[in-house]
Amino acid sequence: MPLFRNNKALESLRNPYFRMFWVSRLCDAAAVNIRQISMGLLIYRLTNSPIILGGLILARAVSLMALALYAGAIADRSQKKYIIQIAGAVDVFIVLVVFFSLISGYLSVENAGSWWVLIAVSFIDGLATTFKGPAADAIVVEVVGERLITNAVALTQVGQNTLRLAAPVIAGAIIDHYGFEVAFEVMAGIYIVAVVFLIFIPPSSKPVPSDRPIMNDIKEAWGYITKEKHIFLVLIVVLAITLLSMPYRQLMPIFTEDILKVDATMLGILQGVSAGGAIIGGIVIASLPSNRKRGTLMLLSGLALGISLVFFSFSTSLSLSLAMMVIVGLGQAGRMTLSVALLQYYTRSDYRARVMSFYGIEIGLSSLGTFFAAALAEGIGVEWAVGSLAFILIAGIVLSFFLMPQLRKLD
Repeated sequence: MPLFRNNKALESLRNPYFRMFWVSRLCDAAAVNIRQISMGLLIYRLTNSPIILGGLILARAVSLMALALYAGAIADRSQKKYIIQIAGAVDVFIVLVVFFSLISGYLSVENAGSWWVLIAVSFIDGLATTFKGPAADAIVVEVVGERLITNAVALTQVGQNTLRLAAPVIAGAIIDHYGFEVAFEVMAGIYIVAVVFLIFIPPSSKPVPSDRPIMNDIKEAWGYITKEKHIFLVLIVVLAITLLSMPYRQLMPIFTEDILKVDATMLGILQGVSAGGAIIGGIVIASLPSNRKRGTLMLLSGLALGISLVFFSFSTSLSLSLAMMVIVGLGQAGRMTLSVALLQYYTRSDYRARVMSFYGIEIGLSSLGTFFAAALAEGIGVEWAVGSLAFILIAGIVLSFFLMPQLRKLD
């Protein structure tokens, strides 16, 4: 294809198998973004409780935190493609559970306590994500090779963020005009397409079976990480950035319902604007001439996140909130793309999935941070809950610049 042949930013898409994987990940990202908007807004409208909204996120975190390391060890022993497909089938199942609960009338404001269904499927979703995450992250370098890893990760992020631009807006519009039932029906169809596209990708690597306990594999990976200081530092910093920066996203229904006082469509637009900033950031990273200064760029991304979240947290102006979401998106693009690229670039192939499972803990930490912020929001308000975490993030990044010179020098 001439478009891919002459465009350096699209270099990884010359690989037909990566194109199939890329489309699958885009569909998965679209469904995930619709689900995040729909589940959070639905449970908040059912309960009007920040702490129950936080509980929805905590339920997902429990399985993520408990099994993430096992998932990475299993991915290193197994065929990653099949793990991703099985997890995708679970995603279809949980979305259909919510759909049928809604159309039957069981899940409703009139049926007090019916929100437990959302908590339960959130826990199961955490299980699926736990196993899908390390396998999906580690399979990229097996498909495109080490030279193109930064480009491939950046293109994946650009594609996913493009859908983050559109999917939340579409989700909000569907909810406003057709109801939550249709939103979950659409999700199920998109998840099915994501699973189907993986069929066309050949097995990416030969599984390495082992008779020894999985815990030994986890301990071995931890020993490897602590010995490789650059990998350890990247993990520590990116997990801290995630913990302190991500609660805003899951608590967005509180900002839109109680502070900005806008509908579900505008909730989707706010999320979409953030994705627009992430797209710009991802394109810039994908076009970089070489793998230089990636450690410094990752830290600068975290700093941009912290500053923009402070302004967003205390904003009562829709225009200012939209502007800050663009910068939040830029910061998230750098944080996600550069951290994954650095970890995969510096990690030996036989440890890659296990190292990425440690990285996968970020999703659980994000959920724990959200629950903590939701609990704070009950007492001091969501503005101070999210804003105070952003202040801590800014201070931490500034300290990292001075105390971790080896991280700044990573290329």
